[in-house]
Amino acid sequence: FATLEHRLRELAFLNSGVRIHLRDERDAEPTISEFFFEGGLQAFVEWLNRSKSTLHDIIAVETTRDDITVELSMAWTDSFHENTLCFTNNIPQRDGGAHLAGFRGAMTRVVNAYAQSSGIAKREKVQLTGEDSREGLTAIVSVKVPDPKFSSQTKDKLVSSEVRPVVEQAVADCLNQWFEEHPADAKKIVSKAYEAAAARE
Repeated sequence: FATLEHRLRELAFLNSGVRIHLRDERDAEPTISEFFFEGGLQAFVEWLNRSKSTLHDIIAVETTRDDITVELSMAWTDSFHENTLCFTNNIPQRDGGAHLAGFRGAMTRVVNAYAQSSGIAKREKVQLTGEDSREGLTAIVSVKVPDPKFSSQTKDKLVSSEVRPVVEQAVADCLNQWFEEHPADAKKIVSKAYEAAAARE
């Protein structure tokens, strides 16, 4: 039941507005779970962060290019762990792949560029790595791809190279705009990355 519940909750998050009922009648008293989320991936991030405190409002974007739809949602928290989940056509990729590479590449670039342009980088003695900028980040990257290619039957890793640039562009556009519109939150995020870098050093 727990396995099905986990997977069906995931599907309800990934498909905003879909209602899923799960009913277990093996015991005298049936166990019933119902999943329905209007917020889609934003609701997913909120649910994953339910026991943490977030540094800002959730960032979300949905965009389509070359028949590839990218939907993502993310928020930095006060924790020290990154939790990024990747999906292709509703299938989870435990080992990431092209979408994760695009997401991380763009994220590192945007955070570094903001650190430079805002003058924060000048004051700091350490260099930021991609890992520093993702500390405490909870993110969902979901792509819809017409003909996805995976590294194996288990579909744990997406290897469709055409997905990477689309995700990278979507993340860069979204984050750049968001940082510009929310300078106080952007500074919090960049400062947290520098704290992670200092701790790592």
